[in-house]
Amino acid sequence: MRKAIYIISIVITIIVFSIAALRIHPYYQYALEQTMTFQKKKCMEDTLKIAFIGDSWADYHRNYNALLETMLHNDSIFAYVTSEGYIGAKSKEIYNRLFTSARSLLEQQPDYCIMSVGINDAVAKMGKDYYTHHYLLIVHLLLNAGIKPVVIEMPNVNYRAINRREHWLMKIRHYLSAMITGSEMYGFESYREALKNALTKEKIMDDIVYIKSESWNPDGFRDSQHLYLDDQTHLNAKGYQKLDSCMASEIARDIKNHKNQ
Repeated sequence: MRKAIYIISIVITIIVFSIAALRIHPYYQYALEQTMTFQKKKCMEDTLKIAFIGDSWADYHRNYNALLETMLHNDSIFAYVTSEGYIGAKSKEIYNRLFTSARSLLEQQPDYCIMSVGINDAVAKMGKDYYTHHYLLIVHLLLNAGIKPVVIEMPNVNYRAINRREHWLMKIRHYLSAMITGSEMYGFESYREALKNALTKEKIMDDIVYIKSESWNPDGFRDSQHLYLDDQTHLNAKGYQKLDSCMASEIARDIKNHKNQ
């Protein structure tokens, strides 16, 4: 009995120290705010410039830039769309890349910048505070540069399917991350709510275009799997058709509202 208690105590101690060590690991540390200066904004005649940055959703959108341009053209808006995404990138990496590989995209000084950020934070169980911290850094950077952020609310994906595809070592890592950050294992609602609350608290909801998940996918993931690829994580052509249609409508509405002010 004493031996069993001794072994259990050792195991608990190892777990506690492991979690404590992981908590202070650079992997979980927040990025510091950086500044970026731009030259005077150059107008591109009557062409609206739109950038799409973020994770794999932004990367895959390269094939649909022309689709979004056409949809805006239908609203009598001539637009030029560029996309720069990084597969598997979390919010911290996306923010840091704005000062390196994605800097040229911002130096073009687009009028709007669409953001797909957060799915990988939720998958890796980085926690809502980590997510909102870096998301707000991105938003403030864009606003300070005179670029209007287009926030895509964290979309519905099949987190359980993602977990089933992971190697067992990755599963253990994510379980530990969930314990460290208090993140849910198979969802994202705390992330979505935390970001919305943070944007509202900082009183910048009126300075952005906020696209709710249900505005382009009202049926939710379970009843709209036809919009996703077989991995149940990324959009297919039909999915981007719906998302881009919604984004075009919201951007057109924002432009009209701005003209009427």
